Amino acid sequence: MTTRQTNIDQNILKLVWNNTNDAIFTIGYDGRILSANPAFTSILGWVQEDFNKHNCFPFFSNMTDEEHKQLLSSFKEGNDIPYYVTKRKRKDGIVLDILASYRAINKGEVLAVGMYKDFTEQMEIQRRLQASEDCYRNLVEFIPDSIFIEKNGQITFVNQPAIKLVGAATAEEIIGKPISQLVPENMSQQFLNRIRESSLSNKPIIEQIYRFDGTHIWGEIITMQIEFKDDKVLQILVRDVTAKKNYQQQLEYLAYHDPLTGLSNRRYFTEQINRELEQDANDSKILGIMYIDLDRFKAINDSLGHEIGDQLLKQFAIRLKESVRNSDIICRVGGDEFLVLLNGLNNKNDAAIIASKLNNESKKPFIINNTKIEISSSIGISLFPQDGIDSKKLIQRSDEALYKAKITRNTYQFYDESNSKL
Repeated sequence: MTTRQTNIDQNILKLVWNNTNDAIFTIGYDGRILSANPAFTSILGWVQEDFNKHNCFPFFSNMTDEEHKQLLSSFKEGNDIPYYVTKRKRKDGIVLDILASYRAINKGEVLAVGMYKDFTEQMEIQRRLQASEDCYRNLVEFIPDSIFIEKNGQITFVNQPAIKLVGAATAEEIIGKPISQLVPENMSQQFLNRIRESSLSNKPIIEQIYRFDGTHIWGEIITMQIEFKDDKVLQILVRDVTAKKNYQQQLEYLAYHDPLTGLSNRRYFTEQINRELEQDANDSKILGIMYIDLDRFKAINDSLGHEIGDQLLKQFAIRLKESVRNSDIICRVGGDEFLVLLNGLNNKNDAAIIASKLNNESKKPFIINNTKIEISSSIGISLFPQDGIDSKKLIQRSDEALYKAKITRNTYQFYDESNSKL
């Protein structure tokens, strides 16, 4: 190497030594600091004169003589110490977080070279993040709602209520799994789309959540974007609303069904017949309305009691469902009166066949509490469009036909305008 090249290298090293932001220092075989660059003094406050007074690192706040000897022995054996975060004391007593490393030299009077980087700010940020995370964890563990943290489709955190919600034993059974495991596989993409849309709109959604044991609950889900562990993630809050959902479904059911027989009620029947009339008006199909009444029901109800009467109505409703087609709609009007919407009849005879079958089924004895009860049914029938084109008129005319059937009982009658009582 030429003298010129040597001078260039030394100048470069001098520039680095004097201008780097990291503290660099050399260590002698006796443990003294031989030299330190300006950044060392800038970071820790110690100057070269301070090192002449010590044969141990004065910036080590708690190093014993024995530990110092072990460190020197390690350097003499050629062992380097890679980067690690530790504590170092400034001359004014302030303790800093330092990213430290050492390289064994064992050449000339230099045993090793040390390098320090002030890491106090980075560690303070990390401590704040950790404190923020710890605060978040403590908070979510005490709220009753289930919290799932999701990133890139995977669950990264759950609280105890969430573990209980899905029926898991530990968080490890959930963390690392896709959030879509909460719904059936064929609904996973739709579910992911909905929770992401919810995070943008801030509107809750209601979903069926499947538990580990195969059962499911109804969950109200609120999704929001948050920062967790310095990452942007989705916080998914799930509230069990199964009881509320079941109550709503029960109310909806009761709004359209008869509580005794489970058949549809007059409100539902009217909505359905109006819809069918609107559709069949364009299709030129025949519809039938059967108005049914049980013969002698009042006498049975009065003599045997309302409990027996209710059981009779429930058993008759079963026979009624078995006598009509699956496409037909059955309604309990009230008391012992029923309505049936006969869909898509080919002709008048189709209605007659169904009515005749029901008359025959009604005559078969009913056994209730070991009591044999015999009744029959009377049926009035009106047809669309010949007897009317709206639900009110058709029901009214089937009622008129029923009035005539009740004269002889156990039979059916079609509406006949020429014999109408109105």
